[in-house]
Amino acid sequence: MLNRKWSFVFLALLLAAPINADDDVFESEDEEVSETINDKEEFIPSNFVAPKLSEKSKPNFFDYFPVGSKVGQTWIKSLAKKDDVDSDIAKYNGEWIIGAPTKVSIEGDLGLVVKTKARHHAIAAKLNTPFVFDSEKFVAQYDVKFEEGQECGGGYLKLLSEGAEKDLANFQDKTPYTIMFGPDKCGASGQVHLIFRYKNPINGTISEYHAKQPASIGTSYWDDHNTHLFTLTVKPTGDFAVSVDGKSLFYGNMLSDVSPGLTPPKEIFDESDVKPEDWDEREQIEDETAVKPDDWDESEPQSVVDESATKPYDWNEDENELIPDPEAQKPQDWDEDMDGSWEAPLIDNPACKGLSGCGTWKPPTIKNPKYRGKWVRPRISNPAYKGKWAPRLIENPNYFEPKPFAGLSPITAVGIELWTMSENIIFDNILITSSEEDASDVAKQTFYVKQQEEYRLAAASGSSNGIFQQIIDATNEKPWLWAVYILCILLPLVAIGVFCFGKAPKPAPNFAKKNDTYSRDDDRVPNLVDDEEEEIIAEEDDEGQPGPSGTQNQPPREDDEEEVVDQQPSSNKTESSQSSAAEEDDEEDDHVVHENEPTQPTEEVAKKSPKPSGGAKRRTARRGD
Repeated sequence: MLNRKWSFVFLALLLAAPINADDDVFESEDEEVSETINDKEEFIPSNFVAPKLSEKSKPNFFDYFPVGSKVGQTWIKSLAKKDDVDSDIAKYNGEWIIGAPTKVSIEGDLGLVVKTKARHHAIAAKLNTPFVFDSEKFVAQYDVKFEEGQECGGGYLKLLSEGAEKDLANFQDKTPYTIMFGPDKCGASGQVHLIFRYKNPINGTISEYHAKQPASIGTSYWDDHNTHLFTLTVKPTGDFAVSVDGKSLFYGNMLSDVSPGLTPPKEIFDESDVKPEDWDEREQIEDETAVKPDDWDESEPQSVVDESATKPYDWNEDENELIPDPEAQKPQDWDEDMDGSWEAPLIDNPACKGLSGCGTWKPPTIKNPKYRGKWVRPRISNPAYKGKWAPRLIENPNYFEPKPFAGLSPITAVGIELWTMSENIIFDNILITSSEEDASDVAKQTFYVKQQEEYRLAAASGSSNGIFQQIIDATNEKPWLWAVYILCILLPLVAIGVFCFGKAPKPAPNFAKKNDTYSRDDDRVPNLVDDEEEEIIAEEDDEGQPGPSGTQNQPPREDDEEEVVDQQPSSNKTESSQSSAAEEDDEEDDHVVHENEPTQPTEEVAKKSPKPSGGAKRRTARRGD
């Protein structure tokens, strides 16, 4: 038992060790932050360093909004109106500026900022070179920060199809796009959109195909007030991947992981097919051969008065069940011309309390045993039933085997069109390219630097998230972490509970002695019989007890008399020797041992045994003596 308890203690310490280690890490980090705060009286923002791409890099579009950028130069604000909405909210009248965040962590780092809320916003920029979906990867990357959080609204990009670049001032919700990508949230749930608009090469129709979303994304991207990096990569094979802050969020393939499926069905229903007039879809019909029975009476009511009922003896017909409330008063503002004649509200009659009832007594109704209802014909299987009709299948004239990049229109502009209930949404470092290396290089020079500076600013201002908030944010992104946390807490508690409140050890069994030294336990007689045998023995003992006169209650049995041998004097030497020998035999047989009875182990116990008085003795053994 001791070993088992120590094993539980070891298990608890083993499980608690990583938690303690983590606590030490967080404590050390907190100490470092506190020391930093004490050392620095004021946070000093670092200076912005413009990102530089390699000489070989030729992105289709890259804007990090350098100092001096203004709306109206690269980015054109939309003057269009939304269709099918009220004129009051149809205009894209949301304000845009190129400016710094409210809390500056890097001096000179600007972005495209949404400055108003509860309005429609639209703005677009033309790509330096169009992106044509051919044999190269497509990569879109940008970072966005929701400074005020997000109640309901988007933060996504629309990668506009060829032709949109000709009139960016009329960019609106119905402007054709090839890919829509980015975060969107309304209420307690959010998602990261990835929508492809693919053209059918047979009939020329363009349809939307939505990438399948992960089960849970959480809301930390919108609610933690930090900058987040969104990256999309699409390969010519159709494989796509979406990552946030450099970590994979979801991935798939255009041919299998979009809804609806990109591949059209090979067969479709013939819209020109018409159901034949004699097609019977009824599975069951009425049996026309059935006839209503002669004794079927439809006139019988469903319930009748119970003729056997009698009025209860305490029924008071002189009192009404409800009476006007004597304490009610007509309201002062009651106008009989407008409201009619005022009447006091009715209340239960107190005179009827405890009685069976008041008012006119009527016998109750019961179910009519003769009631059978309206007769209808029974239903039978329809012998003419042909099943549910459906148009015949024909080959789909618009069927094609899709090639992922073949149906994607070239991208010539990038736009942001959204409705938001929050202001101060900052877009920055927007990159459209075919090089994943360029995207990674830009992220290292911009986002990761900005992320570290924002953490430093939060720590200096004391607004950084604590350990518990970090745990909650992590579980919002990965709900399965709740199971890990619960196990880390429960297992040590269970181990401690078993150690402290486990069952007491059972007493060690009392084994027999291994030597002949006398002890008090030698006088104990073990219980070698069960309860039923003890009762039988007790009854036999009661029968053998002496009566009041000192004699036995029961006469001696014949078999006992035969065993008794009277002692007789003898002067013969031979008889004397025989008698002494018999006495020695009797001494040895004085204690007759049952096969289930232990022998006396010591000489002192043997001395306490009664000696024979001489002569032949009755020797009887009984189990349990």
